[in-house]
Amino acid sequence: MRTDRCPARFVVNARAVVRSDERLILLFLLLLSVAGLAVFLHYTTLILEGLPDVIPSEPPRP
Repeated sequence: MRTDRCPARFVVNARAVVRSDERLILLFLLLLSVAGLAVFLHYTTLILEGLPDVIPSEPPRP
């Protein structure tokens, strides 16, 4: 009769371990997305700085 109780304990313990692993995975994904956002913004500013200035609406005066 104890065989019914042991698997139930194992399942409960396995769920607790999975939950802590899920937190670690979510933290890793959050840090990875922040790093990706930083790289994206860095290269976006490099590209935008390389563009020429906007042409003024008034013609240049001689």
